Amino acid sequence: MSAAPRRIKIVVSDFHMGSGRRGPDGVVNEADDFVSDQAFIDLMEYYRTGEFVDAEVELILNGDTFECLALADPSDPEPNVITARKSISTVESILEGHKELFTALRVFAAGDRRQVTFMVGNHDQDLLWKEVQSLLQARIHPSVRIVEDIYRFGGVHIEHGNQHDKHNRWEPRQIFLTRGLPEPVLNLPWGSDMYLMCMLQLKRLRPYVNRVRPFKMAMMWSLVHDFRVVMRGIGRMIAAIFRARFRRYKAMRITLWRSLRMIFGMSVYPTLEGAARKVFKGDDTVHTVVFGHSHIPMIRHVLPGRVYVNSGAWIPTSNLHIAGLGYSLQQTYVFIEQENGRWHSRLKLWHGRRVVEEDVIL
Repeated sequence: MSAAPRRIKIVVSDFHMGSGRRGPDGVVNEADDFVSDQAFIDLMEYYRTGEFVDAEVELILNGDTFECLALADPSDPEPNVITARKSISTVESILEGHKELFTALRVFAAGDRRQVTFMVGNHDQDLLWKEVQSLLQARIHPSVRIVEDIYRFGGVHIEHGNQHDKHNRWEPRQIFLTRGLPEPVLNLPWGSDMYLMCMLQLKRLRPYVNRVRPFKMAMMWSLVHDFRVVMRGIGRMIAAIFRARFRRYKAMRITLWRSLRMIFGMSVYPTLEGAARKVFKGDDTVHTVVFGHSHIPMIRHVLPGRVYVNSGAWIPTSNLHIAGLGYSLQQTYVFIEQENGRWHSRLKLWHGRRVVEEDVIL
């Protein structure tokens, strides 16, 4: 009797893919932070061939795969009014901008005993539209799955992690707004709304603004080294908060009180270890929790017999904290394999196979 095939899950997250690193005119697109196309193509090929050719392999893209927020039209006066039509156009531009990567993903998904699963994050909330889900299945493979909240199997709990961050948590009971609107729109979390109405303009001035961690320390550095831009950003945020109170669509208005609660409760890109503990304490059958969202790769035994793993991010990061000072691009992922009936997780770093040069984002 032949041995049962290996069962493996590969979890990656936070690619933040935009419309491609170069525009039609050949000019570098600073709004797209993802430069690891070939590295990820190599990773898919590695787990499709060789010792894994007969294995059962599922590739889980755990949220923020698509950077939909940053692709808002600069001329759009209401970028936070996101309809299905807008989302389809945005996702199509990303598929076109990273054509080689999605061609490789299509080849992977078409293989025997292969599965591709997309989780929804706060930067690609557009995947909640059924029309966008159908687009991905048509462009990649009919078997592609889109998980809108939590993915669980054999004691493993996987989710993007934004639902444990009050600034970026959407309302699962009302993912679309319809009342008083000409057509349904995404019900954005406060953080996404303010990103579109304020931070996006700042990112166009300073493309690296969302890649510097921790945020509070970045703000302190900027007050010294980039004072005028910081003051402009603060002014834009104050204006955006007041304008949000008087929007033409009542369903999309944000009270001043809600904005103040969010601002004064702002965290410094939490590692989500506390959220993992809550998941463990809420369900005795869960022994592994996998998040993304924080961009901080880690593996921790937070409770006896319980492991928390964060898959990190595949975009460059400038870290101002002494524990990880400097500029880095860590292509980390979570490798989960079933051994003797139990799933075991490891945090791995992909070194690539053929990448000898790549674009540098500074």
